[in-house]
Amino acid sequence: MNSFIKLLILIVFKFVLSNFSFAQECKANVTINSDIGNVNIFVDDSLFGSNKNVVAEIPVGIHKIIIVEDNYRWDAKKIVDTLNIQNCKDTTVNFKFLSDVLLNSEPGNAEVFSGDSLIGYTPLRIPLGLQNIKLQKNGYEGKVINYSDLNLLKPIKLNFTGEYKDGSFFNKTLFRVLLGSMITLGATTAYFKLKADNYFDDYKASGDHALLDKTHKYDLISGVSFVALQINFGLIVYYFLVD
Repeated sequence: MNSFIKLLILIVFKFVLSNFSFAQECKANVTINSDIGNVNIFVDDSLFGSNKNVVAEIPVGIHKIIIVEDNYRWDAKKIVDTLNIQNCKDTTVNFKFLSDVLLNSEPGNAEVFSGDSLIGYTPLRIPLGLQNIKLQKNGYEGKVINYSDLNLLKPIKLNFTGEYKDGSFFNKTLFRVLLGSMITLGATTAYFKLKADNYFDDYKASGDHALLDKTHKYDLISGVSFVALQINFGLIVYYFLVD
């Protein structure tokens, strides 16, 4: 009787062990689908395929799934998830990249509103189904957005409503007038300074006080002209900085 019980226990033990080994070794055929093409699909950091539909043999257990767009766009997306395989039955998992869409504008950094709520600034990914979307930017006409308007390659153009500047300060008449005045004042300053120096040299040679008076006179004119030259130059710098 004892021998029979021992034999029965041994048979049960072998049966359990064989089932356990089978469970450890069996794999499930898992179909991994994405809603866009040109993606790389990784399971536990191993590349299983580069297509929107991949069938992979995955053993029982918990595994990491990574699906990443295979391109060099700045907004390339990646999905990271876990997959729990509990048995060896075939299964299918679906991943969706197109649950949101990129909203971009020209010019950029426009305010994005949903109803009365500010949700961000362009470029911005917004979820599909978001209602009452509007773009606003200071100096530009606001625009209500329809999903049919969205295109990754063509940002939504906003119409400018502000005032255009006349152009660069260097192309304005005022700059030409100030530049001409500065040249004239510079030449005037130099001219009267040279005359003052010449009269002073003559005064030192002759001692004639009339020549000294002329020296002071032309020095004064040269000084006044130089002050005007500095003011003129200061105006050019000012208008250049505020342009």
